[in-house]
Amino acid sequence: MKRRYNVAVAGDGRISRAILHFFKQRSRDISAFSLTDERDLRKADLLAGALAGEVGERCLELALKYRKDLVDVSDVDPEVYQAREKEILKRGITVIPGCGFCPGIVNFLLGKETSGGGRVLEIHVKAGSLSPKKNYFPFLWCFEDLVLEHRLVSSQIIGGRKKKFPAFAGYRREKYFGIEAESYYSASGFENILDKTGARSLTCRVVRPAGFAGFFLFADNYGLFSPGRMAESKAMLEGVRQDNYTLGEVEIIRQDGSVIWLLKSFAAAGEEWNSMQKITASVPVAVGRMLLEGAIARKGLVFLEDIAADKAVFDALIAGVKKEGVVFRRRKKFHG
Repeated sequence: MKRRYNVAVAGDGRISRAILHFFKQRSRDISAFSLTDERDLRKADLLAGALAGEVGERCLELALKYRKDLVDVSDVDPEVYQAREKEILKRGITVIPGCGFCPGIVNFLLGKETSGGGRVLEIHVKAGSLSPKKNYFPFLWCFEDLVLEHRLVSSQIIGGRKKKFPAFAGYRREKYFGIEAESYYSASGFENILDKTGARSLTCRVVRPAGFAGFFLFADNYGLFSPGRMAESKAMLEGVRQDNYTLGEVEIIRQDGSVIWLLKSFAAAGEEWNSMQKITASVPVAVGRMLLEGAIARKGLVFLEDIAADKAVFDALIAGVKKEGVVFRRRKKFHG
């Protein structure tokens, strides 16, 4: 008789609800439940974490306390996990952080493309959400984290030098799926990849609809994102739903050419799950299943890029994400 697994999902936001649903929908042999009392972790085989950044470390604390494997989507810097690496290994568990979209599947693609040897010169990543509706931005994930993202100073590696940029720096016009857009430098959460590739440049850009920077700065200056008005603004902005895309573009440049991955997720306005929920929640569900079934057997701290060279793991994760309608395209560009 096939074993039945129990998965506890920590969080009560958009991504955690999607993770809970996808585990139940895709897995007859998995019982998933929302973790409201930490003591219920005793009956779980796996913890899937999706907490807001301000409390994100809680998932790691629970995994260590109850000795449970963890796939974590929570917005927590890699250094936080690295500081507890010895403790994770000592507890005999597997912790896979950044197990979402970006960081997440983006790191996984980077790991795959940089694992075959050969010198990598540059790495450039773009990620974001758009809508065919003009002058509209789809607020698709944790509202508070999204606001914070557009206030942070980011670090970019350019020409072998680490440089800091304020929010919205490096403005550039873009166009995806026929939609006018813009991009700017953004904090990435995967700078640890740099040490493994030796690349002299690593940049990360967030993609937004044309005009978003002006909208955000005006709204911020009017106090719409202040603590006292955050809940009101969140309800108003999230309440308007239009068709939406979530996209990622990963470019790895070598001396003889480059490889470019484009991935996209789409959701119509009336769908239960938006494009960000589809692409983000599908990753921990696919990775979680591999952990439960022993396809990922490594113990300790494991980043997604560390296991991307395993063909079976790579194929299984991509297939799992594709189940939610996410499209992957890979192309090569040779330099003359």
